[in-house]
Amino acid sequence: MRKHKKITIVYIFVIFFLFILALVTIVIPKILNVTPYVVGDNKMAPQYRKGGLVFVKNEERDIHVGDPITYYENQGNAIKTRRVLAVDDRLEGYFVKGDNTDKVEMGIVHKRNLIGRPYFYLPYIGILVNVQIMGVLKVSLFLLAVLMTFYALLVPTNIHQFHQKKK
Repeated sequence: MRKHKKITIVYIFVIFFLFILALVTIVIPKILNVTPYVVGDNKMAPQYRKGGLVFVKNEERDIHVGDPITYYENQGNAIKTRRVLAVDDRLEGYFVKGDNTDKVEMGIVHKRNLIGRPYFYLPYIGILVNVQIMGVLKVSLFLLAVLMTFYALLVPTNIHQFHQKKK
């Protein structure tokens, strides 16, 4: 019976963890009207570290020098967060640089590529939301569900057999 309590406690923790993960990555962003993005590099460390989750709000107000921005790069293949060094109104874009690097990013970030401004940041959570990790997590959860189902089907049989032996 003690083994059953331990397994039940593990199940409760797994379900609670998944609930909190869903709350942080789905519900809260919808309420606050922000979009989560995984930080792909350490160029904005220590404020935004690789593997963290940055929540970006699409703001209509002007972007100023010194503001962090999140934008599409490489025709939408990459998403980056950098700090604005200069605003070019003539070209309608921004010159940006990471806080953790000495070099300015090549080229200009056009306003059409701007996603928005980082609203808040959660470290390490982005690792779990990463596409490759999410695939592994889905398979793992499926296998866990199958194992839990088999366990649930076998336990009542064992308890029934135990009561039969006891009589």
